[in-house]
Amino acid sequence: MTKTFKPIIIALLAIMLTSCAEIRESMVAGRPVDLNSIKLGMTKDDVQKQLKKKPDNIVAAKNYPDTNTLIEVVQYSQWGQNSTPVESYWLYFVNGKLDKWETASKEHKP
Repeated sequence: MTKTFKPIIIALLAIMLTSCAEIRESMVAGRPVDLNSIKLGMTKDDVQKQLKKKPDNIVAAKNYPDTNTLIEVVQYSQWGQNSTPVESYWLYFVNGKLDKWETASKEHKP
């Protein structure tokens, strides 16, 4: 009888662990984006640690081999209850260091 319960218990534990991870990720995604806590010159890792969340995506990237310059634009969003972004920000990194940031806009491209 215990042999039949073992797979059921393992399956229930797996479901519980994955659902807890999903809840944690949704809580992290819902965190506000506090741009007051970041400073120019920070690395991408430093910004991510300071904001306590991962970027939503990479909006743009461009490599300029003549000057050995890499520009990346990443997006951080504050999410609402319906999983829609309330406000989004573009952070510009030049050679891995934060150069500037701005509010994301549909009318303006990075």
